[in-house]
Amino acid sequence: MNRRAFIHSLVATGAAALPAGLLAQAQEERRRTGWIIPTNKPDRFNLKVMAFNPIPAPDPKAWELSIDGLGKQPSRLRFADLDRLPRVAQSSRLKCVQCWSGRVNWEGFRCQDLLRLTDAKPDLEWVRVDCADKYYDFVSLADLLNPRTLFALGMNGEALSPEHGAPLRLVMPAKYGYKSSKLITKLTFVDHGGIGLVADGWPYYSASGDILPGVDHPFEFPDEARKIAGGEIVDY
Repeated sequence: MNRRAFIHSLVATGAAALPAGLLAQAQEERRRTGWIIPTNKPDRFNLKVMAFNPIPAPDPKAWELSIDGLGKQPSRLRFADLDRLPRVAQSSRLKCVQCWSGRVNWEGFRCQDLLRLTDAKPDLEWVRVDCADKYYDFVSLADLLNPRTLFALGMNGEALSPEHGAPLRLVMPAKYGYKSSKLITKLTFVDHGGIGLVADGWPYYSASGDILPGVDHPFEFPDEARKIAGGEIVDY
């Protein structure tokens, strides 16, 4: 079943499965947004593309990243500021909750180096991530500081493409792909967690986004189903 049919079926049958408030949220979100629905085939990066509320590609020259909630004026960083941070290359698999995955060679920087630009030591344990297309999520600072979490600027030897989140996206290999927010424009440190946009009203999307034990269909191995133990996929 493709994603559009899946979502429509959830909304159509949701009255029996969801509280009235969550069902109303799901129905309103479906009316309000324009999802790019992926095809059944991966693109040249071995991923399927899905976007929330599609927008024109941000202009890197005008783009800013705002970092707020650190007890002082928000830090506003331009792409050139991020481009000077120590670069890290990382091969990791992006796993979708729809049961497919693809391995990508990412390039970017770690959260620790980003925080050094703000000259502050956060005393709050959660971060709200806001994106140019109005997508948002909540991530723990501990997850952002995980040595495998990457703020990505490039993939497979190229700058990020707009459909893959340019100019800045998260890569969280131990989480399903919906936690790796794209088109990031703002990070706000807060004193409590929350439920991201996708998990708020859509069944089967958890707030934590942790990859669970189950089955994966990697694009590099067509027609294969591989058992996974949960967490980051490192065996293939």
